[in-house]
Amino acid sequence: MSKKKRLKKLRNLLLEMGAGKFFYRVERSGKNDNVEALVSVINMMAEEIEEALVHQGYVNASETIKHIVVMHFMLDAEGKIVAVNPQACTLLCYVYSELIGQPLIQILDEKTSKTWEDYLEKEQEDGGEHAIQLTFKTKAGLLIPSACYISLINNIKGCEVEKILTVVKHSKKQVALEDELREPVLKIYNSEGLKGEKAVAEPKPKKVRLTQDDIKVIEDARSLMLNDLARDFRPLKEFALQLGTNTFKLKYGFKELYGISVYRYLRNERLRKAKVLVQYGDSPFKSIVQLCGFKSEAHFSRTFKKEFGLTPTELRKKTFLKRD
Repeated sequence: MSKKKRLKKLRNLLLEMGAGKFFYRVERSGKNDNVEALVSVINMMAEEIEEALVHQGYVNASETIKHIVVMHFMLDAEGKIVAVNPQACTLLCYVYSELIGQPLIQILDEKTSKTWEDYLEKEQEDGGEHAIQLTFKTKAGLLIPSACYISLINNIKGCEVEKILTVVKHSKKQVALEDELREPVLKIYNSEGLKGEKAVAEPKPKKVRLTQDDIKVIEDARSLMLNDLARDFRPLKEFALQLGTNTFKLKYGFKELYGISVYRYLRNERLRKAKVLVQYGDSPFKSIVQLCGFKSEAHFSRTFKKEFGLTPTELRKKTFLKRD
């Protein structure tokens, strides 16, 4: 790669950083010159800023964690892109039509292309949900290192989509500093005892800290739920006992780690899977109800419409009209 091209990529990275996007990187060339040194320093700087803004693999008791989907790919059996969300097109600097039908490997960097190939070879043996680290390459040549979660859709007749790859960024909202700043003000305000005025509520006590063992249990709980969406979900107390924890830690830890309650998460995942089956397959709704763990077709239809604004029948009809 010429020095001019490397400097152009570096300029693009700085422009993205100036816009508040710190997840891009410039590909290393391996050359021993001043430009490469500059690339290394700016990549490190972008990484440090991103680390300061995002949650990376641990639970901080003073923070609320959110998982933000930034890219969403639906892939066929060969790993070709069937559908992609608009934000992915924006981040990768492609138009929708340029990505559809292309193998995912074409938008990965050379190093993680091998990781993706290895995954495709092994997926038939492993099955289930997978987490994988991939680095995407934009049209402008910048890199986006990403944590990816892959869900497999097995043997659904008429369903072109076999894999759903979701790229997630973990963000946090810091509340500890806010509480620290608010506390002295609240004490002064409440001590005044102003007549006719309501005292301001005291800051909430600090949250319980989760250990690494607690986090592992909660991650196991999530995996069990994802791998068996069709099954009736047992009472939370029984589920907690199965995992070797208690109800409080399971409920609290799940909300802390994933930003959502256990039951809400299960509902969302069932609906996500159901939507794919409705939109990209031709399975009878009765089968989808069973596969996704809904109580009845009526319950499924009501819940589906409440979430997506269309009944399963309406969505499937709309999808097939678009195809025609």
